[in-house]
Amino acid sequence: MIRNRSILALLAAEAISRLGSQLTALALPWFVLVTTGSPTRMGLVFAAELLPMALLGIPAGSVVDRLGPRASMLVADGARVPIVAAVPLLHEVGGLSFALVLVLAGLLGLFSCAYFTCQRLILPAVVGEDEQLIAQANSLVEGANNVTQLLGPALAGVLIALMGAANVMWLDAASFVVAFVLVAVFVRVAREVHDKEQAGGVWAGLAYLRRDRLVARASLSSLTFGFLFPILAASFPVLAYDQYDRNPRVAGLLFATVGAGQVVGSLLAYRLVTRMPPLRMAAIAAIFTAAPLWLLVPNVPLAVIGLALAVCGASVPLINAPFLGLLSTRVPKALRGKVIQSLVTINNIAGPAAFLVAGPLFVHAGLHGAYALIAALATFASVNFILATRAPSVGAPRAQEAT
Repeated sequence: MIRNRSILALLAAEAISRLGSQLTALALPWFVLVTTGSPTRMGLVFAAELLPMALLGIPAGSVVDRLGPRASMLVADGARVPIVAAVPLLHEVGGLSFALVLVLAGLLGLFSCAYFTCQRLILPAVVGEDEQLIAQANSLVEGANNVTQLLGPALAGVLIALMGAANVMWLDAASFVVAFVLVAVFVRVAREVHDKEQAGGVWAGLAYLRRDRLVARASLSSLTFGFLFPILAASFPVLAYDQYDRNPRVAGLLFATVGAGQVVGSLLAYRLVTRMPPLRMAAIAAIFTAAPLWLLVPNVPLAVIGLALAVCGASVPLINAPFLGLLSTRVPKALRGKVIQSLVTINNIAGPAAFLVAGPLFVHAGLHGAYALIAALATFASVNFILATRAPSVGAPRAQEAT
């Protein structure tokens, strides 16, 4: 797998572009905060970047279907180069207004909203339709993503201090150039031809989910976990503040523990997914995603909390790789982009919604009451996923039934 030149190029492109994006994820709001002094305006920049996903995320699946994943990735990387570079360039010449920052943030979100889907859709065209190989390839891509999430924020903080927030965004622009070249030169995909009528309309991805019970139930569990984990992450600063003498290093340690667990989980997924049925591995991992969360409900030592979060974090890639493999093999080719993009869009909307819920939940239920609710819902998601994967196999609906 790792000797496949196209896979290596995809991994390098993912690592480099995601690392650059991690830099901008901190540099752009920091730049706005420093230059305007307004946390409200900083929040508006976050909202402007997320808005295209909420409004256009599902229709973006039709664009990917029309262009193909490789061409869509090239368009996205190529477009984001001048968008990101415009911030430091216009700031340098004195032509950057806050309104223009909002426009650029919105354009950045627009050309980023389907990139995850493209990364997953391109893998069957590179490694073939074998579910285990696709799951293994997904584990590699997710591993590269997890490493950048672990290292990126810390690196961004150091570089912003050394170079200034605006100049750091030059590095992100350069990362998109490198990613564009890697995909354009080294990634070769099999030509896929399918009847465009089978792809259905804009909402065909959601319509498919209503018909395929296995994919629908597995997706429900995935989205439930995706809603709960932002609430869990939002609790780390509260836990450090309330129970550990307002020590920010405790919050940082908890974030790092989850991130390190996810990196280890990606390595495990790569090794295990070819040695056992992928969905069986995911079902076992679902248990270890939910069960450790119950350890957070009572007051326990910090070491126990860290261990629980590490196990939970390591289990997530062991679910994600098989789940994405399922979407890439069970769903008809003509509908894959729309199905995956629909789920990505729902998940990306659920994340911000979870952060909005987190604060009131901590206030009214208390921190450990919130942990009890998180553990209970995670257990539901785990049991639902296990039952879905153990149920008698249900044939996937035919692509021509798409609407």
